[in-house]
Amino acid sequence: MAIGIKIKTNSKHIEKRFKRLQSKFPSIIDKGVLQAGFQLLDIIRTKTAKGIDVNSRKFAPYSSGYLKKLNREGKRTAVDLFYTGRMLSALTPNNKTVRKTGKHKITLGFANAQMRQRALYNQVLNEPKRVFFGFNDRTEKIIQNTFNKFIKKQFRDMKLWV
Repeated sequence: MAIGIKIKTNSKHIEKRFKRLQSKFPSIIDKGVLQAGFQLLDIIRTKTAKGIDVNSRKFAPYSSGYLKKLNREGKRTAVDLFYTGRMLSALTPNNKTVRKTGKHKITLGFANAQMRQRALYNQVLNEPKRVFFGFNDRTEKIIQNTFNKFIKKQFRDMKLWV
């Protein structure tokens, strides 16, 4: 008595699905990284408007002379790095401020060279320093969680195994 065994596999189908995933994965990551850049930009703008630095501490107060100048001009005296609004408006989310600079890498920057100089002065050259352009570990975790959710959603939407 002879026994015949026939095995049928779907290996070609699985291979096709993996190739599809492999081809789409880099663009999904790039989209997620770009989205993370826009989210970081929003966090920087929000924190700065609230007068909070990178490490979630209040900015150092303005000097008394500068406060007098602000009062004379009728400007806000809260330390939020907002005088004319041009520096922070140079951080508007667009292709100049958030751009891809490498494989799965983006760069945030100011669209205007003059505002870049103003930010450098506020962040590095001025005493006291008001570090607003950057992020801490907590912000990194928030952005990382959002990135992970985005990637999971993209995989779910691809319906690889259906």
